[in-house]
Amino acid sequence: MIGTCMRLGVVGTALAVSVALGGCSSLSENATGGGEYPGDKPVTFLMPYTAGGSSDLLVRALQPYFSEKLGTDVVVENKVGAGGQVALTELANANPDGYTIGLTNLPSSLAYVDPDKKASYKRDSFQPLGAINRFRGIVAASANRGWEDLGAFVAEAKSKPGVLTVGVDGLTGDDHIAALKFMQATGTDLKVVPFDSGSEKLIALVGGQIDVSLGTVPTFKAQLDTGEVRALAALDEEPIPGLESVPTARSLGYDVLWDSYNVVTAPAGLDPDVQKKLEDALRQASEAAAADPAFVDKMEAGGYVFTYEDAAWVDDTWASLETEWKQLVPLARQQGQGR
Repeated sequence: MIGTCMRLGVVGTALAVSVALGGCSSLSENATGGGEYPGDKPVTFLMPYTAGGSSDLLVRALQPYFSEKLGTDVVVENKVGAGGQVALTELANANPDGYTIGLTNLPSSLAYVDPDKKASYKRDSFQPLGAINRFRGIVAASANRGWEDLGAFVAEAKSKPGVLTVGVDGLTGDDHIAALKFMQATGTDLKVVPFDSGSEKLIALVGGQIDVSLGTVPTFKAQLDTGEVRALAALDEEPIPGLESVPTARSLGYDVLWDSYNVVTAPAGLDPDVQKKLEDALRQASEAAAADPAFVDKMEAGGYVFTYEDAAWVDDTWASLETEWKQLVPLARQQGQGR
């Protein structure tokens, strides 16, 4: 008993008194004043993006299953700003007691790789709990442009280096990095046009102010359905359901994929018992949601690829994407400085 207490250390006066009076209890018990975590205290889920956006809609659809499996209310709070950095800064600095968790999107949460972003967190600031969704990507063009397929666009772009435009949500963001990979794969030189938000970028694409944009299927879903936007290529291993007639970039000889994931994350430093409860609840919630036909229909209609991956998978994927971004962000920064 004494050895275990010494390993935990004295974390504030309250814990010291608890050790002296009643032995060394776990942090999962102390978090609720003596009861098992989470007790009846709600868990705050920080959402870095606007209400009604693709990530927000996904989390809110999963929320009731997660609350049920965790045994307490999970309350989503939208904390928007600085491309997600406002919420991620708050998450990284939160008490790692299990009562504050949030969403980290990979790879957009890798903004800390760019020194210009001045992010105060790094990969080891967070403890991933599991991934709940993979986004498929496409190359989208305004329907009022004449390109019927990716080959036609690439041919024109090669004949007009630096003339055709690609819209991105801010410089060195996830779609800027994807656009850079696309240019490398196709041998094209596109003019990068940054926007303050995805909605502004989408309006510009529909209106023809930019030629193409890269992004996830949910980003363009409504405009694809109305015909205002045309998908030139799927940035996935296989053709995308609902867009089966759209070839993959790889099938056309261009080795470029869109890698994007929704990850549920806690601050680093969680008590192992609390971490296990959160991971188990997330896995069980994902399994329950995937077994609900109404939930599945909603995900398929929205263009999501709802799937659960554990924390170990997230760790490996995060590290791999970080390595790639450390190579590409400097190139993207140079590109932005040359505008």
